[in-house]
Formats: sequence, structure tokens, C-alpha cells
Amino acid sequence: MANPPTAAAPSAGRRATQEEIDAFFAPPTKEVGPFFIAAYLAAQLFFFIALMGPAIVSIQNKAIAMFPDDTAAQAGAVSQIAGLGALGAVFANVIFGQISDRTMWRWGRRRPWLVIGMLGMTVGLVIMGLTNTVPLVAIGWLIAQIGANAALAPFVAVLSDQVPEFQRARISSMISIAQNLAILIATYLSNGLKNNLEVLYIAPAIPAILFMTFFAFVLPDKQLTIKPPRLDFIGLLKTFWVNPIAHPDYALAWAGRFLITLCSFAFTTYRLMYLVNRVGLTRDDALGVIATSVLIYTIALMAASFVGGQLSDRLHRRKAFVFAASALFGVGTLMLAHTTTVSGFYMVEAVMGLAYGVYISVDLALVVDVLPNPDNAGKDLGVFNIANALPQSLAPYMAPFFLGIGSADKTNYPALCYFAGICAIVGGVLAIFIKKVK
Repeated sequence: MANPPTAAAPSAGRRATQEEIDAFFAPPTKEVGPFFIAAYLAAQLFFFIALMGPAIVSIQNKAIAMFPDDTAAQAGAVSQIAGLGALGAVFANVIFGQISDRTMWRWGRRRPWLVIGMLGMTVGLVIMGLTNTVPLVAIGWLIAQIGANAALAPFVAVLSDQVPEFQRARISSMISIAQNLAILIATYLSNGLKNNLEVLYIAPAIPAILFMTFFAFVLPDKQLTIKPPRLDFIGLLKTFWVNPIAHPDYALAWAGRFLITLCSFAFTTYRLMYLVNRVGLTRDDALGVIATSVLIYTIALMAASFVGGQLSDRLHRRKAFVFAASALFGVGTLMLAHTTTVSGFYMVEAVMGLAYGVYISVDLALVVDVLPNPDNAGKDLGVFNIANALPQSLAPYMAPFFLGIGSADKTNYPALCYFAGICAIVGGVLAIFIKKVK
């Protein structure tokens, strides 16, 4: 059930003061029930199956199909497609987070954008599935990412809107399990449909639309009946900014997430080509290895995430979990620099799964705890999501530099892994300096 406001709203249409808005949107205190949680997780699961299939494997697979004998062209295609889409995600998540905070429709603030965003994402995936040139696939991924983030920004804001502080780490851990189970399923779909990319891109979007729409109707969303302060051009620009000096804890959490995400995508964007060019596998064998490795990673992650979320809520501790998990994830990435066998690759995936499971189960709860203004959760979480989206845009453009160190065919994967691993370790250290939470 919804957590009801603690103060009555002013009459609809009258512009409210910030104090009235603060009173109307009091923090949630009532525990959310199992039906709400189940709908929330099901929507998350199918949403990420549709989105992460292209992001994790299928873009690389399509690049190899377009340029079967040219590794440099493959790396360039992945860079252009993934980079453009992630750049769209940076702007879309923040803008739609702000829009959802200010939406006054009868349907509520978050609900309409869950459905609209899903439909937009589907249009982009259809374009990706039906085209075979780098510019058109890149445009499709850009549209898909804009639509996905139009839905994702209000979806994540639901955690702040509806879930009380004492439940957040547990539900965050469940969200992380759903996301990574989705990656596992998407990986197996990518392997099974590697020769039918049209179906691979389009088919998973259908259940995603159905489950997200179902959650939109389940969501006890609040209708905003008070006008927030007018948003002018300067205010729109501020949508992309939270003052790090005024909110240092939020800034540290942002920087930590940015660095571990940069670490993750610097490698996973090129994981298929890593297995082909460094481990020496064929494309089909590499896809099978990725499917198995993601299964190992997901099993480790699910176990670690469940335990991490439970312990964090019970001990009322966030920072120690985030630091240890980020550092271990970085160490795992450094290990990849010296991995040239399939068995070694599986071992590292297990280590990284354990690390990321603990990290993702606690970090989102930590972020919600240090939000500058919970009333503008969509906007502030949108700014925070830049730390997720911007590295996804930068990694494909930065990685070729490290891949090209001393390698004309851009296959210096150890250099890339060292860069990525150091980023994650530094991100973990930053969590130590957060003061608002323990």
C-alpha cells in the first residue's frame, strides 16, 4: 500500500511553497507488502531482459556479424553504437526524472512514464533488429535508451516514494537479483538466437511491456495536486546538477558508482571479443562460455546480494559493505588481465559476482539515504543515474585507447583490465569518507 502524505495538499492549481511540498511528501514509514514487491520485481526482471540483451552481448554479436574479419572495425562499431546509446541515457534519465517529479496528471507522477518509456524503448529495439548498418543500429539504440530511461528514472524513484528506510537494503538486494537474473536470461537468449537477431531484439520487449504496464496499475502512485516552483531555463540546466560542496555525501556516492560502473562496462562492452581474441575461442564457443560465466556470476551474485542486503539492514551499516565489495570487484578485474583460459575466466566471474552482489544490494539503499531532497527523488536519482549511464557512454570510447597500447589490432586487454580494476578500487575508497550513514 502507499504511504499516505502526512499533510493535506493545498487546493489544486495553487502554486505551493517548498515548505508545503515538503509537508505533503513526507518520507514513507509503512512497510510495503509482498504483492507490491512481487509486481515491482517482475517489472524489473522483464524490463532488463529486453534492455540488457543488446547492452551485454547482442551489440557485440551484431558488430562481429557486420565485420566478421576485421577486429578493429568490430571495436569501432561497438564504440559508436554503445557510446551513442549511453549518451542518450545520460540526458534522458535526468530529464524524465525531473519531469516525473513535476507531473500533475491524474494517473500520478511515475505511472504514465513507466508505460510511455517502455513503448519508446520497444520502437528503438525494433529498429536495431531490422537494420544492419552501424548508423541505423546506433540510432535504434539511442531511441531504445531514451525510452528505457524515461521509464527507469521514475521506476527507481519508487524506492524513495514508497519504501521506508528500514526495508530499502532488502528490496535493493531483490532488485539487484532481478536485474542480474535478467542479464543471465538475456545472455542465454543471445546465445540461442545468435543467428536470428531480429527476434532477439524484438521478442523480449513484448513481456516487458506487459509486466511494466501491470506494475503501473499496481503502483499506489500519488497524484501531484500542488504546483511545484516554476521551472525556467536555468532551472532546467540545474536538473543536471547537484552541488557536491553542499551535498558531499551524495557526491561521494555518485563518484563511487561512476567508477565501478566504468570498470564494469570497460570490460563487458568488449567481453565477447576478449574471449575471441585473447582466449582464442570462436564466436560461437565464446557465446557459450559467456552464457556459462554469467550463470556462475549470477548464482554468486544472488547469494551475496541476499546476505548483504539482510546484514546491512540489520547492522544499520552501508559503507563497509560498499567499500569491501568495490575493492574486491576491482581485484577481480585486475585478475582478468592475467586470465587466458576458460576455467580461469569462470573463477574470476565467480569472484566478481560475489563482489557485485554485495555492492548492488547495499549501494542503492545508501544513495537513497543520502539524497539531498527526497521530495525531488526522481530528479536527484536521475542525476545519480548519470553515474550509471555516463560510464557506459565513455567506456566504449576510452577502451580503444587502452586496447591500442602497443597493439595495432587493438587487442591489449591486460591494459584495459588494469585501468578498469583501479577505477573500482578507488571508487570503494571514496565510500569510506561518507559521513551521513554508517
